[in-house]
Amino acid sequence: MTDTTTPAFRHRPRLISQVVPWFLLLVAVVAFVGRAYSFRFVQDDSYITYRYARNVVRGLGPVYNPGERVEGYTNFLWMMVLTLFGTAGVPFSAIIAVSQVLGVMSGIGVIVIFFLLLRKFSTGPPVLTPLATLLFAANGTFAYWCVSGMETGLFSLLLAGGFYSYLVAESDRGLVWASYLLGLSALTRPEGALFFGIVLLHFAVLSLYRRSSMTGLVLLIAPFLVVVAPLYLWRLGYYGYPFPNTFYAKAGLDATSLRLGLKYLTDFYRAYGFWGLGVLIPIAAGLWFRKKTPVTLFGFCILALAVHAVYVVSVGGDVLRQYRFFVPLYVLFYFILSETIWLPPIRRSLAVMVMMAVGLLTFWGPFTPSTTELLELNADCGAERHLVRMMHATGTWLNAHMGPDDWFACSTIGAVGYFSDRNQVDMLGLTDAVVAHEPESILGSRVYWKERRYNSRHVLERNPAFICFSTGAKPSAAAERALFLRSRFRRGYFPYRISMIAGDGMSTYEIFKAKPGADSVPIETPAANTEFIESYSAGINLAWGSKYDSAIASFRQCCEFAPADFAYGYERIGRTYLKMKQDDSAKVNLQRALAIDEWCLYSHLELGRMLANQGNCDSAILEFRAVVDLDPDCTDGYDELSDALSRSGRFDASESVLVDCATRFPGAPDPALRISRARLLAGDIRSAQRRLAEFLTRSPDNREARALLDSIGRLHATRPGQND
Repeated sequence: MTDTTTPAFRHRPRLISQVVPWFLLLVAVVAFVGRAYSFRFVQDDSYITYRYARNVVRGLGPVYNPGERVEGYTNFLWMMVLTLFGTAGVPFSAIIAVSQVLGVMSGIGVIVIFFLLLRKFSTGPPVLTPLATLLFAANGTFAYWCVSGMETGLFSLLLAGGFYSYLVAESDRGLVWASYLLGLSALTRPEGALFFGIVLLHFAVLSLYRRSSMTGLVLLIAPFLVVVAPLYLWRLGYYGYPFPNTFYAKAGLDATSLRLGLKYLTDFYRAYGFWGLGVLIPIAAGLWFRKKTPVTLFGFCILALAVHAVYVVSVGGDVLRQYRFFVPLYVLFYFILSETIWLPPIRRSLAVMVMMAVGLLTFWGPFTPSTTELLELNADCGAERHLVRMMHATGTWLNAHMGPDDWFACSTIGAVGYFSDRNQVDMLGLTDAVVAHEPESILGSRVYWKERRYNSRHVLERNPAFICFSTGAKPSAAAERALFLRSRFRRGYFPYRISMIAGDGMSTYEIFKAKPGADSVPIETPAANTEFIESYSAGINLAWGSKYDSAIASFRQCCEFAPADFAYGYERIGRTYLKMKQDDSAKVNLQRALAIDEWCLYSHLELGRMLANQGNCDSAILEFRAVVDLDPDCTDGYDELSDALSRSGRFDASESVLVDCATRFPGAPDPALRISRARLLAGDIRSAQRRLAEFLTRSPDNREARALLDSIGRLHATRPGQND
């Protein structure tokens, strides 16, 4: 029988009470790291900072394009941290991974500070209050942004450290430490200055309420200015403006911006604040149980969340997904949320059950219409990986097909700018001072994206060799739509498809390429009816949604309003008719597009396919040769041309085309397989067999090649000694 009077037994509850909180913290950290590892993606915007840091290491200074002093980043301290690694000799391929590790380590630091905050201020039982760290870690957006390669993790850590130092300060030293940490946060993100202002306001109100001395304000302000003021002075001298260029590119307070900001705010509090109850109930509980409430911290949390909400609405929310703007305040948000569970006089076992239920709901996120936050996180992570993979491939392609002095323009500038390592015009103005400070308004007052500034004349005056839209050839952002109003773009550029290695296989992406002599086409003041580009873009969306009749109606309206030199409305009508199996109508519109502009690649391609299907191989070959001549960087033209040549019995010519294709696209498995087929059709079975065997050494899992080789083997078994 156990002796309950022994010292070991009496000390066991105390030991448990000491171990359990730290065990809960460990579980929260492990859960957070595991979640971050499951995401392990890099946000496209992170590559903007990587490019700036790389240019500093190269000796070019903190610039995006060599010789252009434009502050297109808002994370000075984060950029300099990455620069230090580069200066130390760490290659940037590794620094990208380092940025993710630093972000996750910062996230661990935030969770630890949150744990200390709970131990210091929570009204719950000391052994159980760290359950809130599990609630914190259950929010997947925290892991999402910490591992993204962006500065969010470091910013959250510095803010959490500053808040904690301020709230626990019992001497002047504590206020000084808080000021320094908040100053560093302001070097990491401009919003750090806003949160510093919230601390000052809270300190002043609290001092007045307690009728205490205000001398602490000096201790808060002086260190902050020592840290932050040099950056503003250097920025003004180096870049010529008091704020980052992104501020001017995005600035604008109007009804549309406020509406977007309000939606961003309400979406977050619906998803993770339980339709706002996660804030309203804590406020009510704090007032009702005010004798138990830690007034200093509780009031600070409410003040910070309220001011932050006003800020979020005023700036129109964030263009990026998954509530990045709220992540730095999670230490405050989840403190008051957890206190709501501990404040009411209910049994501890019931409170623990409520805490776990809230954690599960936070992890799952069932309050988003038509989906859950869990599904949204995974979908957004996958979408960002795909975007970066495509932009990586596109940037690599641009690097190989552009000279060091050439320019290209783009509206999604992250990975494509980093991997291209070429001069780039940022059509949205984040890294371009002209677009940010001298925007056009030729499209009127319509709003398409949160980034609304553009200057199509400036973009075209740079004479970019290529122009990349965010969604292929479809104009989406205002900066993309405005180009169609300029004659130089309509007459001097054409949709150009590029085949490239993206990830484990070949992908095709559509950009715009300058025609020969494009720089001599005048950039006239737009006189076209802007409705034509609205109808054009709407028609593409309708066609993508398989609403073909509506799409054709929209494209016809486009043709009615469009300038006479715009052929792509007719081409889109022809392509849509093809999807509806109406070949005659398609042919008429494709031919009409070519009559306006012979550079319409899709018109050549689709007409060639129609002619080949009708058995008119000679005419089809002419169309496909035009595709290859105009766009030698896409495999489609080679594939169709080789097929048409084979069908007309010109096997040697077909193989020659495929050899050219295989030479130009060494990573594409399809041309090699087609060469084997061409040799087989030409009657050269041994050559076909040899080529298939070579192909299978590179692609052993290709079932089509394996089946073809097996059929040749069976043919030899039944007809030995024959080569036909």
